Amino acid sequence: MMRRWLVAWICGTCLTAGLLLPVEQTLTLRPRAAGQDVFVSAPDLHVIEGALLERLKNGAGVALDYHLALFAGSRTVARRRSYERFTLSYDLWEENYTVSTLRSPRSAASRLGAREAEKWCLDHLPVATAGLRGDEPFWLKLEIRVARGKPSEEWLSEGGVNLGRLIDALGGKGEKKPEEWVREAGPFRLRDLAQARMP
Repeated sequence: MMRRWLVAWICGTCLTAGLLLPVEQTLTLRPRAAGQDVFVSAPDLHVIEGALLERLKNGAGVALDYHLALFAGSRTVARRRSYERFTLSYDLWEENYTVSTLRSPRSAASRLGAREAEKWCLDHLPVATAGLRGDEPFWLKLEIRVARGKPSEEWLSEGGVNLGRLIDALGGKGEKKPEEWVREAGPFRLRDLAQARMP
């Protein structure tokens, strides 16, 4: 009997302590409405780091494919989609970044820090909300991928064609998996986003 009471007391104490602890729930994507579009921010997402940062600081330009999808009514079929390819470069002398869009009309910005460049890309990736009711729940999914470079030409050398490497190249073998980042969040409602923008 004493053991049961002790176990119950310990469980109750732990549960109470857990309930009293502050809980911070962060959203992986934070949407904001602007006219007939929704934009997102992703505070925890840092693309310019690691291997990608190393390539930029070695003087190589990097192309990134951004895809923002809006789901409503179905979590498997997107209601709206937005695509953009951004190019990034790094200025070794000024130690800052230049970023631009590839589709027309083209936009560009320079002398940005890493976090500013990442934000600039998201600020140029609107997804349309036309046809979405103010009270209709929707979800957002952001996918970013380093664009593939030219296929490897290691199969061709001065000695002629290396058949094994040619087969691998044609079959996609030996290629590194592209760097990729995915964030998703929801449900949201347009009416709530409109209220959130009010002072």
